[in-house]
Amino acid sequence: MAKILITGGSGLLGKAISDILIKKNHLPVWLSRSGDESGPVKKYKWDLKKQYIDEKAFENTDYILHLAGAGIADKRWTSNYKNEIVSSRVNSSALLHDCISKNAYPIKTLVGGSAIGYYGARQSDTVVHENEHAGNDFLAQTCSLWEKSYQPFTRLGIRTPVIRTGVVLSNNGGAYQKLSPVFRAGFGAAMAGGKQYFPWIHINDIAAMFVYALFNGNMNGVYNGVASELIDNKSFSEKLAQSFNKRLILPNIPSAALHLAMGQRAQMLTEGLKISNHKIKTAGFEFQFDSIDAALRDLALNKAT
Repeated sequence: MAKILITGGSGLLGKAISDILIKKNHLPVWLSRSGDESGPVKKYKWDLKKQYIDEKAFENTDYILHLAGAGIADKRWTSNYKNEIVSSRVNSSALLHDCISKNAYPIKTLVGGSAIGYYGARQSDTVVHENEHAGNDFLAQTCSLWEKSYQPFTRLGIRTPVIRTGVVLSNNGGAYQKLSPVFRAGFGAAMAGGKQYFPWIHINDIAAMFVYALFNGNMNGVYNGVASELIDNKSFSEKLAQSFNKRLILPNIPSAALHLAMGQRAQMLTEGLKISNHKIKTAGFEFQFDSIDAALRDLALNKAT
């Protein structure tokens, strides 16, 4: 049994990963703003502003999953919130590194979170691999800084694979949870032009991928966390409607309307790339839901937990 320290454990992905670890008889623990022992996972307190971490969190800990960060889609991207999005990721990495290095904690592996936003908000018919340069927009630069924040762990000799997560499909949060009631009622529609690609992944697969990276000693560097099937927004919307025995009857939601309602965040819906998962498959990871039909069928049949 291994003890795994998780930042951002209370989020959608952190909870799903914790469930897998518990089923595998491991011990996940979380860093939390209010440390307590309620619930199935023990929480240790940390405070970024005060640069504090309860050092008991590192006792007998060999592995870390670093998922902490303010929600990208939670609020409008004001200057203040943009600063919070970046600092919550970069500063939390720095605090972890300082604590580990000063106390010489023998951490074997840290798996870091990132996102496919690294490649920039744009459209292209070219399939994008991990060696692609970062884009120039806010999300791309945020992801670039996020990934650079992991470099000091590598210099400590800690194996540090990084997962660039795609759009996570789950009944418990994210895009699918918001879209499914609308599509189930028959009022779904594609976004903007509909030709932008939609790099998706089922929650079970992305959670399993992080666990796989955690214990697979051969994994290092960056991996795209997306399913194999390359699908555009219009096709995804059609298949989402079909999963509820509905069809698209409404026109696409105009890009201008999305930008008016969401501000800069709308670029996450109006732009999208073909993202390759060849590298993670070559590393031996096997998907449970690698086709959109299978993923949507599973989500339609299983209620939120």
